[in-house]
Amino acid sequence: MQTFVVFYCLTGMAIEVFGQDKSRTDFLQLLNDIPPVRTPPNYDMDVPTEIECNLHINNVDTIREADMEFTMDIVLHLSWKNVEIIAKLQSLKVAFEYLDFDSQNMDKVWVPDIYFPNEKKAAIHNIMMDNRMLRLYRDGTIKYMVRVSVTLSCRMDLRKYPFDKQICSIMIESFGYTADKLVLHWNEAGEFPAVKTDNVKELRQFRMVHTDWTNFTRTHNITGNHSCLQADFHLVRNIGYYVIQMYMPSLLIVMLSWLSFWLNVNSIPGRVTLGVLSVLTISTQSTGVNASLPRVSYTKAIDVWMITCLVFVFAALIEFAVVNVLSQKVPGRRFSLATLFLVQKEGPPEEKETSVDQEGNVKVEPRQPEHSRVLLCSTYLDIASRVLFPVAFGIFNMIYWIYFLNVTEY
Repeated sequence: MQTFVVFYCLTGMAIEVFGQDKSRTDFLQLLNDIPPVRTPPNYDMDVPTEIECNLHINNVDTIREADMEFTMDIVLHLSWKNVEIIAKLQSLKVAFEYLDFDSQNMDKVWVPDIYFPNEKKAAIHNIMMDNRMLRLYRDGTIKYMVRVSVTLSCRMDLRKYPFDKQICSIMIESFGYTADKLVLHWNEAGEFPAVKTDNVKELRQFRMVHTDWTNFTRTHNITGNHSCLQADFHLVRNIGYYVIQMYMPSLLIVMLSWLSFWLNVNSIPGRVTLGVLSVLTISTQSTGVNASLPRVSYTKAIDVWMITCLVFVFAALIEFAVVNVLSQKVPGRRFSLATLFLVQKEGPPEEKETSVDQEGNVKVEPRQPEHSRVLLCSTYLDIASRVLFPVAFGIFNMIYWIYFLNVTEY
């Protein structure tokens, strides 16, 4: 019987095995007698271990502006080669091209200590067992795959919200090995791109319009330089939801406040109620909009809209107050707050003047009220407001929408 010396690359230990061609089961049985390996293949050399990386984005679950974070379901593919196993495995007769290890059998094999520097929390999927696997090829190539749900921080600039564009990133780095021992690269030589995002082009609130990736070196104060990978996801917000839920209601409230210009000057209770309710509704809506956003020190695009709407409905209320004051300026009559809520049933007593013509006939004619010009002025103010308010608000809309719709284009 022929004796084969099996040298398992990841341990550096020689094991005598008797027999002919070795099956996968035989090879896995050998691993049970081997102590686990805790260092990279080139740890004792001056050459760093090269790790090729691919990233497959399964899903982007949520993007939370209030916490400036997003959650992703990813599959991370890592590939590296053990230079020692290429020669050593040639002496072993095996009937397979590669060998798969599940999460229970890969404890003997070294895998990179990868982490995500901008991570808030992460977890490996473990339905039944951990979603991890490792594949060992005859040429010494090792491929490792793990499925992870990770919540990452994303610094957002909300100045143009909800017309904003955001760039959210994922960073990949070795925690314990510096760049002289382990180097990370994006695998761009394969059939698929280094970062695959085909399943997440259309999200609930965003569109992923572009993805780019790079590798660089991060310097830590204590340990030194670490190899790092970064993938950037360029997101454009979908504004359809915000048009329906925010812009249209506030637009209708502003238009509703203009109805007071068409009401009679003496319809005091109706005009007061309409104006006050419009102001309160806009204020409540503005508070609700900002409830789901972080407290930032700058003004957002939605703030410009809500403040302008509030100014218009408040100006309509002020216009009514001016018209009401002008209409109450009657000689010999003092203005009081009661006149704002009580409708006059009778007007002021009619004043008449008496005159005698040349023939001695006496004529009694009603005297023209002294405040008629004031009443005419208040009426003209209402008529002018019916035109000026819609025109001014229309001009604001043109400037607002043209500007912010242009800045959202890539």
